Amino acid sequence: MRVLLLFMLLCGVPIHARADLSQKQARKVIQTMGGWSLPSDSVRVRSVNSSAEGAEVSAEIEVVFRLRLFEEHWQLQEIRVAPDRWERLQVIARAANVETPVAECDIPAQIATKLTTRLARCMVAALFGVRLPSDDVRIKEISPFGLSIGKESAALVTAFVRADFRLAQDANAWRITAFKSGTRDWFNVSTLPLAIDQVKRSAASDELSTIAKALSDYRRDRGYFVVADKESVLIDHLSPKYLIRIIRVDPWHRPYQYDGQQDHYALRSLGPDGKPNTPDDVVVSSP
Repeated sequence: MRVLLLFMLLCGVPIHARADLSQKQARKVIQTMGGWSLPSDSVRVRSVNSSAEGAEVSAEIEVVFRLRLFEEHWQLQEIRVAPDRWERLQVIARAANVETPVAECDIPAQIATKLTTRLARCMVAALFGVRLPSDDVRIKEISPFGLSIGKESAALVTAFVRADFRLAQDANAWRITAFKSGTRDWFNVSTLPLAIDQVKRSAASDELSTIAKALSDYRRDRGYFVVADKESVLIDHLSPKYLIRIIRVDPWHRPYQYDGQQDHYALRSLGPDGKPNTPDDVVVSSP
């Protein structure tokens, strides 16, 4: 099944629940799913149907996307999950073992580089499996100015998306178990949180290995490793001769850690919990 589900991310953060799910509870679960922190007014619950098995919720979500212009084509890149935090859509797609859908928008080639409401709506609709015309996807706003990221053009798009959620009740708490939008089938999200962290762990390991390779090259030329207690200082020493791509933060958007002496070093990502020296850390050290 070819689908990228933005709101299928994780089970909701547990909250106190009654036998029947209220609209207020449903909104809170959706706001905080997977550690997200959406504003309360960004979730509009349309209906709640409770049963002995759980509940189904229909809601309209206000979401913000970051888009970038690649080779004269706009692409959805990230979704804002908190006021200061973004999640890459490709990470969600890999964790869900699906492909990112390609929007086939009827846009003339000569104006394809212009991010219009029509183009933005087409891309968001494709992401959620919504066939246009439909009120299930509406564009609220497109940032009036491109956001420069290196040599690439970028923009922000705020959209309203209608989606359905299935919730289960465990120990007086509600959690999201499945997600549905547009013409897509229900998607079970129970195992997705672990899958997302595994994708991020793999990415962190690859990036740390890249830095470690640059450190080995540095030592081969200089006779010693970079002496520093900050990863930012390390990267400044390695780039650009030994490290072409600047790597400063891990997939959880936290700075990598570095502790280096002339004859040994340790590189570290703090992992999902963001705490040092815990079992979920990703570590690469000198032989």
